[in-house]
Amino acid sequence: MRNIPPALKAHIDSGCTTLCRLLKITLEDGREFGITTLDRNVEFQGVTYYAQNGFDPSIIATDTSLGVDNAEGYSLYSVDVPGITAEMAQRGELDNAEWVMYLVNYKDLSMGAVVLDAGDIGEVRTVRDTVFVPELLSYAMRLRQSIGHVDSRTCRAVFGTDPNSQTGCGVNADSMWVSASVAAVSTDEPKVTFIADDVSAVPTTPATWRVRWISGDNVSSRLYQVEAMDAGSGQITLIEPLPFVVQIGDQFEIRPDCDKWFETCRDVYSNEINFKGENLIPVGQASDTPGAGIPSPVGSSGDIEP
Repeated sequence: MRNIPPALKAHIDSGCTTLCRLLKITLEDGREFGITTLDRNVEFQGVTYYAQNGFDPSIIATDTSLGVDNAEGYSLYSVDVPGITAEMAQRGELDNAEWVMYLVNYKDLSMGAVVLDAGDIGEVRTVRDTVFVPELLSYAMRLRQSIGHVDSRTCRAVFGTDPNSQTGCGVNADSMWVSASVAAVSTDEPKVTFIADDVSAVPTTPATWRVRWISGDNVSSRLYQVEAMDAGSGQITLIEPLPFVVQIGDQFEIRPDCDKWFETCRDVYSNEINFKGENLIPVGQASDTPGAGIPSPVGSSGDIEP
């Protein structure tokens, strides 16, 4: 049941309405952006909703069982949202963004609004330096998702998170960050490989790390996984390319991560009580059962027999 302000309900029931829909997108840092189905901009509750011909809300529909009524589901025709730039999308500033859609009387906004739906931003694409937001995922969709996990010999936790959740870890990773800056950049892969001025303070066990950027074009909340690091030369190679070319002098932070094995959780982080895996699951020999399991670190009790 929707909560409809009495004045707006009377207007809707009048049979002659001046209604439009407003879509507000809120980024994780609190910035708000809006578009409207109207042919002119609308100012509502401190947000400017820009007229956007590409915004078609008619494809948003569900039934009482939370099933999707049409093939499009919760989506939005490709729309460039005013104020959101391609650089913002590439840096990941739209990650974890939320949306809400209102129905208002644009002739009298004092009547209030009806919340038609709300949820998370799904896919965000950039095409020719233009941002497109073609997918809106309703919160109702979360209720249709299965909650649970399958057994695995490796840990399913997200390293550095609070332990009191399905994917909670329990290790305090905030104190592990080591600051560094870029001293040189690869000419072949300037978005992947660079040399740091000093990473000697970064632990080399386990041999997995994460990087986050604190200055330069690549600043964002994203954590990038390191493929290889040479502590001697300071060379760092990332698994996935950065949105923008690394520049000499860019500052970043790097910390060790976790390889998800029980032995690492116990011996390196003393966190075996929060290990979210089933390390004692028996596995067959790889020669007998292809893909039966991934070998644990060399020398551990969980090695697959040769």
